[in-house]
Amino acid sequence: MAQTIRESRWYRSMLYVPGHKLDWMLKAPKYGADALMFDLEDSVEVGHKAGARNSVAAAIKELCSGQFGRFVRLNGWRTGCLLDDLHAVVIDGLDGVALAKTEDSEDIAALDLVLGELERSRGLPVGRIEICPHAESAIGKYKMYHLCMASQRVKRAGCSGGPTPGGDGARSLGLQFNDTTDEGICFGAYSVLQARAAGIIHVEGAMTARLDDLELVRRIGEKSKRMGASWASAIHPSHIPIINEVYSPSRDEINEACDIVSVVAEAAGRGESAIRYGSTMLDYAHVRTAMEVLKRAEATGIDLGKVLPKLELPPL
Repeated sequence: MAQTIRESRWYRSMLYVPGHKLDWMLKAPKYGADALMFDLEDSVEVGHKAGARNSVAAAIKELCSGQFGRFVRLNGWRTGCLLDDLHAVVIDGLDGVALAKTEDSEDIAALDLVLGELERSRGLPVGRIEICPHAESAIGKYKMYHLCMASQRVKRAGCSGGPTPGGDGARSLGLQFNDTTDEGICFGAYSVLQARAAGIIHVEGAMTARLDDLELVRRIGEKSKRMGASWASAIHPSHIPIINEVYSPSRDEINEACDIVSVVAEAAGRGESAIRYGSTMLDYAHVRTAMEVLKRAEATGIDLGKVLPKLELPPL
C-alpha cells in the first residue's frame, strides 16, 4: 500500500509569542517568521489564562490577512483549560493548534472531534485547522507515530535534533546534556523515523533556549536539517533570519537540482533511465530528491532562474 504524504504549506520558521502580550503578538509579523505560535501554555501564568485567551483571539482577528501561519499552543487535556482555549481561539484566521504534553493518540483524536464541531458550528472550513502534537514525555515520544496517525489534521511533527536541553522532554528521558553535545541525536532520529513513517514531511528541527548565541542557532539548524528537518521554532526574533536561511535551499542546491532534472530528462528522451553526472550515477530516485528541493525553493518564493523540461516519473 502506497504511503499517504501529508501535504501542507511550507514553513521554515515559527516564532513563539506569549499569549498574554497583545502588543508583542501584533508586532511579531515584522520579524519575518513564516508562522507565529501564540502561546497559551507555559508562557502564561494560571491566573492570566482567561485574559490571554482574549488577547490571542484579538491578535488572530487583527492579523488574519497576513501571509504567515497563525497557530496557538493550547493547554493540554486534563488541565481544565483546553476547552476554554478552543472556544476562544477557533475563529477565522486560525491555521493550527499545538497540543501540549501529548501522550496518547486519544488526545489527538478527541481534539480532532472538538475542532470539527467548532468549525461546523462557526461556519469554518471543516478539517482546515492543523494539529501539531507536542510530545514532551518519554511515552509521548515513544508513541509519536500513533500520535501522527490519530488525525489527518497532523501535518507537521517530530524533532530531528532531539529534545531541548533542560526542557520537559529531556527531563522525562533523564538526559543530561547541553546544546553543544550530541546525546539527544538518537532520540531525534527516532522522532524523524516515526513522523516520516506517518507521512509527515514537515519535520521540526531542534531549537535552543539561549537567546544571544546566534552561531549556536545556525549550528543547531544545520545539524537538524542534515537529520531530516524542514523547519524550526524560535523563542526570540533574532533567531528567525538565521532559521529562514538555514531551511531555505541554497543557490548551489537549487542549481544542482535543476541540473539533475535536466540531465535525466535528456537521458529519458534517449530511452535511458540512468546516466552519469560528474562522479555520480543518476536515476529517478535522485530526480525525486531534486524535485523536493525545487518544490521547497518555489514554496519560499525563490526564483529557480530557468524553465525545466517536463519529466514523467515512474510510480514508486
